[in-house]
Amino acid sequence: MTPVTAPPAPVSSEPSHAPDVHTGTRRRWGTAWQWSLGGIALVAVILTGWGVGGSMSEYYASVALSMSRSWPNFIFGSFDPAGTITLDKIPGSFWIPALSVRMFGFSPTAVILPNALAAAAAAVVTAITARRWAGRLAGVAAGAVVATTPILIAVARSNQPETFFVLALALTAWAATHALRRSSLGWLLLAGLFIAAAFQSYMLEAWAVWPALAAAYLCTRQSWWRRLWHVAVAGTVSLTLSLVWIVAVALVPASDRPYIGSTLTNSPWEMVFGYNGLGRFGSTTDSGAYRSFTPLFSGDPSAVRLLNAALADQIGWLIPTAVLAVVVLALLRFETPLLVFGATWLVTFAAMFSVVAGMHQFYTASMSVPMALLIGTAFARARQRRALWAQIALPTLAATTALAISIAVADGGNTGFSLPVAAVQALIAGSAVVLLAIERRRPDVMRLTALTGLVATLLTPAVWSAVTMRSPDAINPTAAGVTSASGMPGLGALPRAGGMRGTPDVRAERGASHATTTAVAWLAEHQHGTSYLAATFGAQSAASLIIASDGGSFLPIGGFDEHDPAPTLEAFQRLVADGELRFVIAGRVGGFGGGFGGDGLGGTDSATSTAGQIRTWALANCREVTEAPLSGLYSCGG
Repeated sequence: MTPVTAPPAPVSSEPSHAPDVHTGTRRRWGTAWQWSLGGIALVAVILTGWGVGGSMSEYYASVALSMSRSWPNFIFGSFDPAGTITLDKIPGSFWIPALSVRMFGFSPTAVILPNALAAAAAAVVTAITARRWAGRLAGVAAGAVVATTPILIAVARSNQPETFFVLALALTAWAATHALRRSSLGWLLLAGLFIAAAFQSYMLEAWAVWPALAAAYLCTRQSWWRRLWHVAVAGTVSLTLSLVWIVAVALVPASDRPYIGSTLTNSPWEMVFGYNGLGRFGSTTDSGAYRSFTPLFSGDPSAVRLLNAALADQIGWLIPTAVLAVVVLALLRFETPLLVFGATWLVTFAAMFSVVAGMHQFYTASMSVPMALLIGTAFARARQRRALWAQIALPTLAATTALAISIAVADGGNTGFSLPVAAVQALIAGSAVVLLAIERRRPDVMRLTALTGLVATLLTPAVWSAVTMRSPDAINPTAAGVTSASGMPGLGALPRAGGMRGTPDVRAERGASHATTTAVAWLAEHQHGTSYLAATFGAQSAASLIIASDGGSFLPIGGFDEHDPAPTLEAFQRLVADGELRFVIAGRVGGFGGGFGGDGLGGTDSATSTAGQIRTWALANCREVTEAPLSGLYSCGG
């Protein structure tokens, strides 16, 4: 591999009359590339956006609703309409959904559809970038990979904050491609800007792209001093822009902004670098430094974690093919900067997701962009160079991998369709090999060969993605109805949260929603001028009430999981004494519990938790309201 300054013109394996010739009818109706790009966009929009709104996270939905109510809430990412406490992330991923709610009113569709469209846009941007790498075939293949990545489809159909991050990564790859091709500081700065935008969505994970970008830029053909200077300038600008929200919030006095969620010290620095940084790799030995959060939905950390039972059918489908793509591109002497960029990005993200202590499966959706670029480019490069061995290896390995994974999933009893689909995919891969053998004598089958090879690579994940459309889960999105608890110690196959339409789970949820609406109506009738309709323990309990009241103010004691020291006992007592707060809900509302803190009555430890101290005080000093249509309601003062 040797550095290059300008790419050689791609050698097309297609007849010269097809894609970019703008004459006659083609000019009127568009080129083959434009039709292909439109097809990718259409497939992605259908997979991600068709019928969305059946399942949403009430916690994140209440964030979008609350942010839509005022500009301070919008900027700070307030969880509740009164601006008491923020969510546990930088709110970048919620700015567009909040604007959607502000313009169109609150609904599950208004909250989720922006995420679906962001994922579809990521597929289109990746296709455009891959075309820059190796031509039209690479663009179509890469866009198709992103559009049919099962876990990306699953999370795009929810209101989890992931797909805007994936879109920012796709835009980073697009700008980085221009920077590496042109050895351009301007384009490198733009790539760093998109990394900073990704940071506003998913924080430190975004910076994991910089090792790949820096290493690739150092492979461009220009003086070492110029390369180092450009990387240093772009990195500094990217770092500075990444920290804008943190610095701005930190400079606002604590009394003039919401409490920063999931922190011990009310600090945005702690939230980003503690709770969402070091805290994701395990508990700290100093319990007073920062909180940790390590969901065990993806199994234990290991070198092969991405291929375990929890992740193989979510993102692991094409990982072996992506690795083979790196080998193919290296042997076919692909441009060094782009190859280093794609390969280092893949390895960095794979290593990060392999060693983090705990994570949701949908975190890995971000791997779809580098995998798509590598696979699409290798597929096209092998066709351009007429490398028969590479053309055979890529679709065949993909089919074999998918078949092995499908057998494991079928044996686990999770699905009944994966094995037959994988068998069909293997047959198509065999057909691709046969077409390759006769292609040299029959040039007219070249396009059919390319299409067959692409289908052989993507059929199983595409079907898996399509099935995902009927298995919504907004709490822990996973593809194709696979158990949400997969990979958690001590848990076997469990039904998915939310279930399918018409199942008892949905009927119970509708009943709970009716009970919540009734409770909210009673609280509004008896509010009598207080600032808050009621206080609840944990944001999880408050979320359904905020939604049912269309943005009514509920005080979420303890934040996301009842363990934030906000409000303090003294502040709570002051709210009661000043007539700002009267009712406290210590029990369940509409069948929903108090989130991770427990069932509402005994979820917090009064000896160590601020929420527990408030609970103890409320139960001792407030009167239980037995006439209300909800259990565990107490009246404090008034």
